[in-house]
Amino acid sequence: MNRFAWLFIPLIIVLGSVSANAEILSPLVRLNGERLTLHVRNQPLATILERLTAQGLRIRIDPRINPIINARFDNRPISAALSSILKSADYALIWREDKSSPTGEPQLWEVRIFYKGQEARAQTLQPKTNLAVVQQADGTWQVRDILLLRLTPEMTEAALASLLDRLGATLLDAYVPLGVVRIRLPHGSDVAAIASAIAGTPGVQNAEPDYAYPLKGDAPTIVAGAASAPSQSRFPSTGDTIVAVMDSGLRSDYGDSPFIRAAYDAVSPGAEVGDTLGHGTQMSLIAAGAVTPLGVSSESDSDSGSPVVAIRAFDDNGFTSTYTLMRAIDYAVDSGAHVLSLSWGSENTSTLLESAMGYASSKGLVLVAAAGNAPTGDPVYPAAYDNVIGVGALTPDGNAWDQSNHGDFVAVSAPGMADLPVGYNGEAGRYAGTSIATAYTARRVAAILNENPEADRTTILKRLTATE
Repeated sequence: MNRFAWLFIPLIIVLGSVSANAEILSPLVRLNGERLTLHVRNQPLATILERLTAQGLRIRIDPRINPIINARFDNRPISAALSSILKSADYALIWREDKSSPTGEPQLWEVRIFYKGQEARAQTLQPKTNLAVVQQADGTWQVRDILLLRLTPEMTEAALASLLDRLGATLLDAYVPLGVVRIRLPHGSDVAAIASAIAGTPGVQNAEPDYAYPLKGDAPTIVAGAASAPSQSRFPSTGDTIVAVMDSGLRSDYGDSPFIRAAYDAVSPGAEVGDTLGHGTQMSLIAAGAVTPLGVSSESDSDSGSPVVAIRAFDDNGFTSTYTLMRAIDYAVDSGAHVLSLSWGSENTSTLLESAMGYASSKGLVLVAAAGNAPTGDPVYPAAYDNVIGVGALTPDGNAWDQSNHGDFVAVSAPGMADLPVGYNGEAGRYAGTSIATAYTARRVAAILNENPEADRTTILKRLTATE
């Protein structure tokens, strides 16, 4: 059994405590098996339930029910706990058999909260869809109070429990392929300082914040004075090579398009995929071949396309994080994708982000990423990692786009202007950017793999650069 398999239990075990000051700022909601610890003051019920969904418990509730809760108790059976805080509503506990349970007994799976006789009005409560991102003094972004640990075989279950207890932390999740655990620290923690302090702990290979990366700097810009793009009308023939587009998602009106193989929300797993920004939908259309950049010869590319897996890796505010990207990579691998289209980047790097990209490459994915829309010459990640193909942008006449980044890490350039039927934070129209060039390059890589499934990175780069 994988040494990290013990991290996956029916309900996430959480350990530790927080200080009284932190408790006032942030409610303590801790589920341990079938017992609930609750320290809250003037908190809406919805806030408490959101914390429970983050710990693996399904919640269905009538949206009209959201009283203010004041409570303080420890390790109380969940039935008694709910009875004490729900004065005017009924609830039901749903159990199901869990084969992973050592006793074979049913495990608590779902809580339903409703007014008497109106259980049908209960709706599934989805976790929040946006990351709690904060900017640090050095300009980097990170998810508030979240620490990522990459563990080694020295880290036993007992040792991890002891570490969490010392930190007053909660174990949220684990990414088995890299042995990474995601933990929540007390509210207001200096995550970077804590990561530095425990970096040498036996059993901890890496410790770092869950760094966040903004989409804005590499998103395409609308070209002034250009005519609006026509409605989408092309439905390209597709090969067998799937392109996974890790971006801001997919608009619902494109969900049934013939070139969309699947969609997944890596920010809020289980939620229905959408795209409030439009950028992910733009990139999916280009990767699929439904939209072709200006300057591409019709003879060589008009009928080519690829099936697409659209992954929402950026939230509605335009941020992703290292751990969110790990989830997205897992889905891309499980979906059978062979090309990963990354139309974004950051000047900030991360050891765990680089490890995640290395893992994706080791699973046979060809990674293609944007070089950036500022001609600084500075490396942008993930495009600058050794196992990623960095992409710059060309104008329709084949010249370098004046806003495209450059440098040794830019392996290939491609047309970066397109008429798009979907806008990015705005109207449809003509857009330019290295993100467009990246999605188009991902589509070309898929076409190369359709012809030669055994093509390696060197062969692919030769084909990509032969027509530049």
